[in-house]
Amino acid sequence: MTVVSVLLSAITLCSCNFSLDSILGNKPTEPVQTTTEFATESKPKREVKTSYSYDNLSSDKLKELYMKIDENAEIASVGYITIDAPLNEKQLTEAVEAYRDDHPEVFWLKSDFEYIDNDDSTSLFLSYSVQPDNSDPDRLKKAKEKFNKTVDKIIDGAPKNATDYELELYANDYLVENCVYDKEAAETEDIAGHENDAYGALVENKAVCEGYSRAFQLLCNRLGIDCISVSGTADGEPHGWNNIKLDGEWYEVDVTWNDTDGDTEFPIYEYFNLPSDKFSESHYTSPLYSEISLSEYENTDYYFNVFAPKCTGTKYYYYSYSCVTVYDINDSEEITNAIVQAAKDGEKYFDFVIDERLDFNTTADEIIYNGYLAEWIANANLANRYNPTLNEEARVYSSEAVNVITVFLEYY
Repeated sequence: MTVVSVLLSAITLCSCNFSLDSILGNKPTEPVQTTTEFATESKPKREVKTSYSYDNLSSDKLKELYMKIDENAEIASVGYITIDAPLNEKQLTEAVEAYRDDHPEVFWLKSDFEYIDNDDSTSLFLSYSVQPDNSDPDRLKKAKEKFNKTVDKIIDGAPKNATDYELELYANDYLVENCVYDKEAAETEDIAGHENDAYGALVENKAVCEGYSRAFQLLCNRLGIDCISVSGTADGEPHGWNNIKLDGEWYEVDVTWNDTDGDTEFPIYEYFNLPSDKFSESHYTSPLYSEISLSEYENTDYYFNVFAPKCTGTKYYYYSYSCVTVYDINDSEEITNAIVQAAKDGEKYFDFVIDERLDFNTTADEIIYNGYLAEWIANANLANRYNPTLNEEARVYSSEAVNVITVFLEYY
C-alpha cells in the first residue's frame, strides 16, 4: 500500500504579463448535473450543458470516480473515496479536474489530493479550502450562502431581452469592472485563499486567471450560455481562460487579459471571442489528458484539459461584431450614424475598426489629423440637433494590433 500526496497549487496560477503596447499600438452513469435550466424575459426556458468534461473522461472508471467525487464534494466530506480499480496519479487528476471544470460553483474543492494505492483499488482523499469544523460547523454553509447571494445579485443585474452575445459581454464587463488581478498571489506557489476560484473573483473581488475563468464560466452558465474553462500557457507561463459557445460555434475568451486594472482609460476587448487560429498567436492550449502518456504528465508543470474544442467561430469577435468598420474614409454615413447612436446612449467611448486592406497608420493619421474625425462628430451633432453636443476635438487612442481607434466622447 502506498500513500501519495498530490499538491497541484503551483500550476494553478497564471501569467498576466501582457503588454499594453499590444493594446494601444505602441451514481449512475450520468452526472448529477448534466444541464442547467435557465429562463429570462427574453427567451424561453432552455438547458445549458455543464457536463462537457464528464462526457469526455477517458474511461468509465473515471466517470464512476467523478460521481463519487460529486457525492462527497458537495458537503466537503472528509474521508477516503474508494474506487474498485488501480488508478495512477494522472487518472486521478483527470477525474478531479473534470469535476472542478464542470462545477465552478463548488468553489471550496481544491486541486490538491492524497491517494492510497491498494493494488486492486484506489482510495482518494479530497482537499477543501472551506469545510465545517468543530469551531464553526456552519462555516461552509455560510460561505455558500454568501456566494449564492452574490451570484444571484449579479445575474439579476443582467440586461433584459438580451442576446447571448450581450449577456456574455455583461459577464465579461462585470468581472473587468469588479475584480482585480491578484499579482501577489500569482507570484507565489502557495494558495492562501480563494484566488483560484469563483468565490475569490465574485465575492472577494480579487483573483488570478483561474478565478477569473471559473467565475466567467459560472456567470455564463447561469445566464444560459454554454461555457467551459480551459488550461494552457500564455507568454510561456501557466494560464487559464474560457471557451464559449454561441450559435453552435465555439470561441476563445480571456477575461483576465481583457482586464487592464485601470492601466487604460477605456475597456479593451482584444481577447473577446477569437477563433483558435488567431488566439494561438499568444495562447497555447494544453493537450487532453486522454492524449498524453503518464511520463508526459509527470514531466510537465502545467494542467492538461479533459475537453477543449477547436474554436472556429468568427462572427462574434468584439471588434468586428460591435464596431463599425471603415472601408473608405470618404464614405462617412455608417460611422456618422454609429456616433449619433453612441451620443444618444451617452457612451463614454466609441471604437471603430480600420479595414485590414487599408494601411492602418496612414489611414489613422488621415482620420485623426486631417479633419475626418472632427467632420464625422460635427455631422453627428447636426443629426442629433446638438442634443447632446459632442466636442469635435476628441481625444483618441489607436491600436495597430487590432486595427482599432478608440474615441473619447466628450459632452458639452
